[in-house]
Amino acid sequence: MPYLKTLLAAASLVLLAACGGSETAPPAEPEALPAADGDSVPQGTQAADTGFVRPEGLPETAIPVTDLDGSVYWVEARGEGRVALYSFTDDGQAGATAGTFAQLQDAYPTLDLSPLADQMALAEEVAAEKETGSGVDTLRAAQDGLVAATPGAQKALDLARLGPVMELTGPTLHHLVESMGGSFTMTREELTALLQEQTDGRFTATNAELNALIKGSGEGGITAEDLRLLLPKTQDAPPPKLDRDAPGKGREADDCPGLVYGSGKREICLPLGALSFADRVVSFTPGEKPSKAPFDFPENALGEPNYRNTYSADFISLGCDGVLVTQFTDNILVDVEGVDLYIFEIGPMVEKTLLAISSDGETWIEVGEIEGARSEVDIGPFVNKGDKFPFVRLTNASDACGGNHSGADIDAIAAVGAEIRLSLDSALLFDVGKYEIKPEAETALTELAAQLENYGADIRVTVEGHTDSTGSAASNQTLSENRARSVWDNLSGKISPVPEDVTIKGYGASRPVADNATEEGRAENRRVDILILPGKKGYLTE
Repeated sequence: MPYLKTLLAAASLVLLAACGGSETAPPAEPEALPAADGDSVPQGTQAADTGFVRPEGLPETAIPVTDLDGSVYWVEARGEGRVALYSFTDDGQAGATAGTFAQLQDAYPTLDLSPLADQMALAEEVAAEKETGSGVDTLRAAQDGLVAATPGAQKALDLARLGPVMELTGPTLHHLVESMGGSFTMTREELTALLQEQTDGRFTATNAELNALIKGSGEGGITAEDLRLLLPKTQDAPPPKLDRDAPGKGREADDCPGLVYGSGKREICLPLGALSFADRVVSFTPGEKPSKAPFDFPENALGEPNYRNTYSADFISLGCDGVLVTQFTDNILVDVEGVDLYIFEIGPMVEKTLLAISSDGETWIEVGEIEGARSEVDIGPFVNKGDKFPFVRLTNASDACGGNHSGADIDAIAAVGAEIRLSLDSALLFDVGKYEIKPEAETALTELAAQLENYGADIRVTVEGHTDSTGSAASNQTLSENRARSVWDNLSGKISPVPEDVTIKGYGASRPVADNATEEGRAENRRVDILILPGKKGYLTE
């Protein structure tokens, strides 16, 4: 114990010097000093309201903050926009450093500084709570009073707002608030529409602001008016820093018939462009040591890649033994020459996953372990030519588990080898148990024929009939084949020239896309799919 007090006293001299007029950047890591023989860091006392144990000798004004891996540091505001940072390790070592908030943010980019802003705001909260208004009003009033009284406080608050887990889309914000015990009066879709109307569709806030938002909401939950109190800060926030492996938006290139995503070793050409990506989460099981919200939100693996940085909740971290099953709905995975599937696994570490694919969501083909800077897969050795797979399963196989980002981090799943999938509802096309086209289906079929014609005559077309699971397997098989043939007979009379490479298939109830245990699922399974492999006028050739 005497050693630690001496160490902190010496460190304080260094800190006080660093807090002077010179702008000396802190080291990339805390300056660690070895403990004396026989000494170790004492356990100290419980820090009020934090759950963390305060080491003895630490200034009472220092508060704990955490890194993305769960490491705990202690920070202390020193005025004029500067801060001191203390670190303690299990093996009896302590370290200290100091500098401006900007320097600290650069040296420790994954450190969550929002509790520091919370502490500064709470100094004025008692007085602010006497005023009327929402929980956000209270927090804003506290921050406004702090800024007026303390030099450098505005910069501290602004910089602290750049901490992790603060940049959210509508669905992710909805999920995070629910995980914090709050609720919305709006659906996810309504929340997304509000953000798109007021901002670029994204929302930024500190944990303190979200807690205040939840605390101040009425019995029915957070309203649009409550949310608008935070939107000015969202709109004024600086652009996010982009990690070097952020894929960015798809772009055209002379040597790619679709769109190119990523750069360098992670660049990939996707012939179907934005149609290439998984569209639906079938299931997600987080397993042991799941990621913390909002990084446990499975829908962040859908659609085009939109990862920006580790603070931006645009991806899912699978968690230890986490299993994610997704589905392609407007396209379907097929085997072509070369790469067939690409997994956008992001972050500073590329972690292992186990990949499996399925034609029905029940019987799985194990493709094996994938990892590396380019998570690309050729399914050719595992499948038969012409097989089609709407389902992809990813199971975390990484040992890096725990913390905010537990397990492999998935931003998007893309079918490189893919056919375009156009699905027609059997209820629109046929009467129950029949395969003759209904007159009221003609408009939809005419529109579909025009789409097919746009791809040219050198396309490969597969027409598949599907039923639900009611009725016998034999009758369903016959009905599905007859329906597929009726649809193509109708379409071929509306197309000129007619494609030559056409296959008609019936699958009965063997390839469901939804649960046959519900009426909604059975209705979704009663369908005719038109699968198109574009030729040279389109995107993809075998």
